[in-house]
Amino acid sequence: IRPCSRDDPQLERCIINAVYQIRPLLVHGDLGDGYKTPPLEPLALDDIQLGQSSQFQAVFSDLEAMGGSNFIIDRLIAKPIDISYDLWITLPRIDFRGKYSLNLNLLLLDIKGRGNMQGYCENAKASVKMRGTRYLRNGQEYVKFTKMTMRIQFKDFKLNLENLFNGDRILGDVGNSLINNNQDLYLNEIVPGLERGLSKKFLDVANEILATATFDEMFPP
Repeated sequence: IRPCSRDDPQLERCIINAVYQIRPLLVHGDLGDGYKTPPLEPLALDDIQLGQSSQFQAVFSDLEAMGGSNFIIDRLIAKPIDISYDLWITLPRIDFRGKYSLNLNLLLLDIKGRGNMQGYCENAKASVKMRGTRYLRNGQEYVKFTKMTMRIQFKDFKLNLENLFNGDRILGDVGNSLINNNQDLYLNEIVPGLERGLSKKFLDVANEILATATFDEMFPP
């Protein structure tokens, strides 16, 4: 890990460059010299259950997201003494895959299906807040993050659900078009699950990295 002086007037830029330096290694979680972190690709997400009414019920399971490691840090406010970091990032593209079960009444059409699903989003913007604390280990001071929150805004989000209407291709295309044209029905419920999944994974990865060096080694006076 590239150290950054805590008094560096370009501290944020130094931290961003250090993150970019190890980013390719985070994909598979192998930092070298025996140091391992949870891999960022693919990212396993919790199951998502949507809707409780007879008009709309859906379950997405076995979800994986690919592309989270390609994040771009647009802005960073770093306060390493306080263990406080605020980031604004861009996620150029995230691809999803998994299983789904759906029962949706939309525009007088009953859309039902169960099977595989794929999806993607492009140019998502996220704000991230990371807070942590210092602790002693073997007489030396280390840092760990205790909280990470993420809020994501999507600009382009598409889903493709296989086997709608028992595999009828024409009706399936109609169903997928209706679903993608009425994203307000489900996107607000999908996003929190994605935010939690990404936050947990990034938190785990960050703490694995922080455990490899003392605070003074990362941010020398």
